[in-house]
Amino acid sequence: MKIYSYQATDYSGKVIKGSIASETAETASRDLGAKGFYIISIKETAGQLALIKRSVLESQIKRADIIEFTGNFSIMLKAGVPIIICLDDIISSTANISFKPILRDIQQRLESGSTVSSALEAQGKLFPEIIKTLVAVGEETGRLDESLREATEHLQRMENLKGAIKKALMYPTFAFIATIGALVFWMLFVIPSMTGTLKGMGVKLPALTLLLINSSSMFQAHWKLIPAVCIVIPLAFSLADKVPAIRYLRDRTLIRIPLLEVIIFNKLLATFAEQFRMLISAGIPMRRLFDLIVPAMGNEYFRVHILKAKESVLNGNPISESLEQEKILPPLVISKIRIGETSGTLDKQLDFLAKYYTKKLDDATENLGKIIEPIVMTVIGGMFAIIIMGLLLPIYDLVSKVGKS
Repeated sequence: MKIYSYQATDYSGKVIKGSIASETAETASRDLGAKGFYIISIKETAGQLALIKRSVLESQIKRADIIEFTGNFSIMLKAGVPIIICLDDIISSTANISFKPILRDIQQRLESGSTVSSALEAQGKLFPEIIKTLVAVGEETGRLDESLREATEHLQRMENLKGAIKKALMYPTFAFIATIGALVFWMLFVIPSMTGTLKGMGVKLPALTLLLINSSSMFQAHWKLIPAVCIVIPLAFSLADKVPAIRYLRDRTLIRIPLLEVIIFNKLLATFAEQFRMLISAGIPMRRLFDLIVPAMGNEYFRVHILKAKESVLNGNPISESLEQEKILPPLVISKIRIGETSGTLDKQLDFLAKYYTKKLDDATENLGKIIEPIVMTVIGGMFAIIIMGLLLPIYDLVSKVGKS
């Protein structure tokens, strides 16, 4: 199937630009004409160019746009509005113009007889796998509106978790960047301007002062390496991220670092419980369930152990026992899952866990700034105290000599 870009006018005379997948230009024109479009121009888009355009479009679509789409879709379907009319209204009300071609493509596929889940699947990685699975289950059970509502709530919860992480790391990141910037300024401008004065005082310079002068000189000589380092380090991390063994060690280390552990581990537990609850409630089989949970967590350490637990479950062992053997989840999670298995209330237990760890994450993000602030201030204060001492010690020695004479 080829991709054709087109320019057309609709029944109101409004000019519309977009793309459509079709076997030939003639069938593409016919499909557009059936929708009431008058074709101005249509041409095949080169495959690579189409991919580039698609990537640019997707980069401009935020998670909030998808949440708005699924939420509006759910409300309209529940009100009994036909699917195609739902999409017409959603397309016309969507503020993000980059999202409109995606929505039109979904609409065109539905008009051609495709299911909603297949139309979402055709959009690649734009929609999370768990959302496409929930929609497919909703179509099979006749509860598409409910599935879309659950998908919206799930996306919003995941977005809230992400927002909590960003909020928690905002202050430490700003403090780190500001400190590095101030240090670079002192090393490049302040200390060099004082070096001649310090050396001309006629006193023996203390070891701390010599260390500062030598560090500044070295920094001045090699400061051009800073941009290279800023490029090489992210590149090295990006390349290392492609190696599963390195990702495993990195992710295992991150959840054991004090302060970071509180944020990252609680976020992983909240995500695990939330994903598990939704999929269990939707009736997804265990063979598929664990495979859907893993990508959403984004942690190689958890991925390896959850997939091991999956094999144990498929071999007939209880979920709680299989997860307990992997030693990645705290006793509370294992206990709640065991209670849910034995009482038939697994979804309720998982809902409790999701809310519990989300609350812990919220509390941690609220308190993290208060915990980190004195640490940051102590480190920054200590660093600049050393610099000031290094600069003032020769002056103190000179004053002492003058006083004695």
